[in-house]
Amino acid sequence: MKNFFLFLLLARAIPGAAEESAPPAKPNLIVIIADDLGYGDLGCFGCKDIPTPAIDSLAKDGMSFRQNYAYNVCSPTRAALATGRYAARGGINTVLMGHSFPAFAKAHTLAESLKDAGYHTGLVGKWHLGYDGATLPTRMGFDEFFGHLGGKIDYFKHTDETQKGKHDLWEGEKEVSRDGYSTDLFAARACQFIDDNAAKPFFLHVAFNAPHYSVKKGDFQAPEAWLKKFEKLGLGKGERGAYAAMVACMDAGVAQILKKLDDKKIASNTLVLFVSDNGGEACASNGELSGGKHSNQEGGIRVPMIVRWPGHGKPGSECQDPSHVFDIMPTFLDITSAKPDAAQPLDGRSLLPLLDGKTSSLPERAFYFPKTAIRRGQWKLNDGKLYDLSTDLAEKTNLASQHPDIVIKLETELKQWQESVGREASKKK
Repeated sequence: MKNFFLFLLLARAIPGAAEESAPPAKPNLIVIIADDLGYGDLGCFGCKDIPTPAIDSLAKDGMSFRQNYAYNVCSPTRAALATGRYAARGGINTVLMGHSFPAFAKAHTLAESLKDAGYHTGLVGKWHLGYDGATLPTRMGFDEFFGHLGGKIDYFKHTDETQKGKHDLWEGEKEVSRDGYSTDLFAARACQFIDDNAAKPFFLHVAFNAPHYSVKKGDFQAPEAWLKKFEKLGLGKGERGAYAAMVACMDAGVAQILKKLDDKKIASNTLVLFVSDNGGEACASNGELSGGKHSNQEGGIRVPMIVRWPGHGKPGSECQDPSHVFDIMPTFLDITSAKPDAAQPLDGRSLLPLLDGKTSSLPERAFYFPKTAIRRGQWKLNDGKLYDLSTDLAEKTNLASQHPDIVIKLETELKQWQESVGREASKKK
C-alpha cells in the first residue's frame, strides 16, 4: 500500500509517469462547396462588392490555394472530389440532367473510406451524382443525407425544372417537405449534424446550391432581407445584386457552421475546407481570369480553395502551385490513415505535407480538362492555343506558333490521357 501511494505521488509530480500520452483524437473533417461561385467573388480573393467575412476568416486562419482546379461544370467536379480520381474514370463526363449513370455506383468514395475508418458521415445539400438506386448518397458512403439530388432547385419551393418541376428535397431516401430558403435550411441541418456528432469523429460535406441560379439563367433567388442589402447593385434579371445577396447569405451559413464548432469546443480539432465546383457565369466575377463556366479557360476551371486546420501550417499562407479538387480525398485519407480501394488508384495527391508546413511547394504534374485542355507547369494548351500562365493569366497571347515543340508534347500527352480514361470508362458500361 505504501508503494502504491508513492507511485501516485510520483505520477502527479512527473507528467506522463502514470500513463503514456493518449493519442490525439481523429480530426473532424468538413468540406463546404459552393455552386457556380466565381473565382473573384470572395473578399480574400479580391472581391470588393460582396462581403464574405466568414469565408475570409478561413483564409486568415488557414491556407488559400490560388491555383486550384476543378471541372467547368458541376457533376464531374463532384465526382472527382468524391473519388479522388478524374471523373471520366467513373463514367461521369458531363452534367447529369435528370438521369443517373449506374456505373458510377461502382466507384469507391471518400465517404466510404472514412466510414470504414470509424467516421460518421453526412451530406447536406446538393448531390447531383445520381437520382436513384445504388447511386444515391446513402448507398455511396453517407450515413446521413439531407438535400436535393438534382443540379438545381427553386430555393423556396425546392422543385427542379430539369426534372419537370418535381419536388426534390430528401432526408435519407425519404422525400420531405420543409419551409424555408434552401441555403438557410442547409446551414441549419449542418449545425444539427455537428450537434448530434460532436463527441465522435465525423465527416460532413456541406454542398450549398448557392449561388447557382434557380429555374433558368439569371434567375437568382434570395430572402428579401438579403436583397435589400444589395439594392445598389441592381436586383433585376441579369444584375449582380441578387447574386450578391445569395453569396452573402451563404457566407452567413458558413458563419453559423463555424460558430457551432466553437460552441461545441471542437473547432481546434476540425479541418474545414471551402471550395467552389466550377467558375462563375452570368453575374459572377472570375476576377482577372478569362472565360467562365462551361469553358476550359481559367475562369471556367480555376476555383478558390481554402483550408483551415488549427495548429497546422502558417495562418494566412497561400499556395501558388497548381492543385485540384481530386487532391481532397488523398489528403483526407493521409490525415486519417483511412484506406482507398486498391483497385481504383487515386489521381490526386495528398496536400498534407503542405498543410503541415513540411514543404512549401508541390511537385510539377499535368492536369487534364476534357476534351480540349492540359496544364503542365507554366504552360496551358487549350483547343490548340498555347498560353504561358506565369505571365498571361488572362490567356490573351497565343504562343503556339513560337513553341511548336511544346504544343506537340502537350497534345500528345492529352491524347494519351483521353485514350487511357476512355478505355477504363468503357469497361464500366
